[in-house]
Amino acid sequence: MERTSQLIVRNAAQLHAGDLLLLNPPPDHLFQQLAATHPGLRISSQDFADYRWFIQQGASAAFGVVPDAASLPPQVILFLPREKERLELLLHFLAAGMPASGSLWLVGENQSGIKSAGGPLRKFFALTAKVDSARHCALLRATQASPPAPFSLDDYQQKWLLGSPPAELRMVSLPGAFAHGRLDRGTALLLEVLAQQQGHDYPRGRVLDFACGIGVIGLSLLLRDPALDLTLLDNSALALESARRSLQANGLQANLLPSDGLAEVTEPFDWMVSNPPFHRGVATNYDIARDFFARARSVLTRQGKILLVCNRHLPYESWLADHFTAVETLASRNDFKVLRASRPKQKS
Repeated sequence: MERTSQLIVRNAAQLHAGDLLLLNPPPDHLFQQLAATHPGLRISSQDFADYRWFIQQGASAAFGVVPDAASLPPQVILFLPREKERLELLLHFLAAGMPASGSLWLVGENQSGIKSAGGPLRKFFALTAKVDSARHCALLRATQASPPAPFSLDDYQQKWLLGSPPAELRMVSLPGAFAHGRLDRGTALLLEVLAQQQGHDYPRGRVLDFACGIGVIGLSLLLRDPALDLTLLDNSALALESARRSLQANGLQANLLPSDGLAEVTEPFDWMVSNPPFHRGVATNYDIARDFFARARSVLTRQGKILLVCNRHLPYESWLADHFTAVETLASRNDFKVLRASRPKQKS
């Protein structure tokens, strides 16, 4: 069980019996320990992999940007997100929707910023107090919600322009989505490489933007070729909602697919493009890329290709070579490199 969950168990006697919502909990068995005294316990997660794990464990769980505002219970345990803006978004939503007598419990690790969470908490709740600290974590409690204004998700989005007319995109991003409010350097290098590609070297047919974030790579492809059959895939509800808003802002259409890696992909693709993540939360996690490369050869057509950008220090060439016959470095600049893998190896 995660340290934050252990801290909740240690203070479980202070929770009132009745309905309880766990918001963005880690995938562990805390919910089962609390279910005996909170039979109406529900889970809401912005992380699709965590959501799917809870469903498989038999929990009552939902996946989305925010929980259902119409059914917020009087008690909510919020697990601290690493981004300050995402924390404020969630605190604002909860303060605006919870019953007046409700209690919010905020738990997080020191390395994730729980020591500085009191400021944002006091912005939306009149009474706040530190309940406990242990295992490099802290638990805070807030009551008497006093939001400064009604909650609107629109107030937390950022809009920015990518490119220049006539090849200009209007991007929309929400806190918690990768590279919120800006174009990251790795994706910028990949877009430069794409701009130079022609003919069979340019993505066409059915294209998957893996770990799409707000959709920068996929939307750039669509702007150049609106006939693409594009799917934008991500694990984050905030990323997918950002991508949906970006598509709408540009009058473009694509499929949106929440998925843990390629687990939800059922149709073959001609191309995959990606700036794949190698972090989960604050921890480094290379399993995301390893699993992506291993599964990709079963999802791609026989002539399918992967085009991706990654940090130069990552050994992705050798990992790709385990599953693809041809692996090329198309560009390398500063801390990033662009790789293309083709001719998926057949499973023996």
